[in-house]
Amino acid sequence: MHENRRQNLQDVLVFALLVAIGVTGRWGQPVWEFTPIAAATIFAGYHFSRALIAALVPLAILAIGDVFLLPAHDSVPVIVATYGAMTIPVWLGRWLRRREISVVATWRWAVCGFAPATIFWLTTNFAVWAFQSDYEKTLAGLTQCYWAAVPFYRWMLAGDIFYLSVLVACWSLAGAWQRNAQPVAERIK
Repeated sequence: MHENRRQNLQDVLVFALLVAIGVTGRWGQPVWEFTPIAAATIFAGYHFSRALIAALVPLAILAIGDVFLLPAHDSVPVIVATYGAMTIPVWLGRWLRRREISVVATWRWAVCGFAPATIFWLTTNFAVWAFQSDYEKTLAGLTQCYWAAVPFYRWMLAGDIFYLSVLVACWSLAGAWQRNAQPVAERIK
């Protein structure tokens, strides 16, 4: 019972920390789209045993951020595409939970660094082209919409890789600290 309560407290703290990191990063981004949202979402998918709890992390980040960044979107389909694209990294995080040899695990982490920005760029720009923009509803207009968003994609990709690396490094350091501290705590008892 005590261990279950401790795990619940840890999950609440991790959830709150990931949302705080995501919201703060979204509000204080140095360059548009250089945010920790995808990294926090991947980490949520990796950490939480229940996918629904993990999916609430990006939804909370976006909802809280949108309150203060209004008008964040000009159409409901773009909002749906944005929120949907930002929950997909949860499944990438769950994919990382598999225990495999280090080469495969490294490859999975690399995919997780590149996939969220690409998925976001493809889905949201399609939604912008289809529902919100003045781009012609032709293949040339769609191409122009995607091309115009390449700078945002580049910054989002850089942010995803940077923040995912930082979160993984912090988590690894915390795990190492906990492993080293545990024998001392057992000796004190």
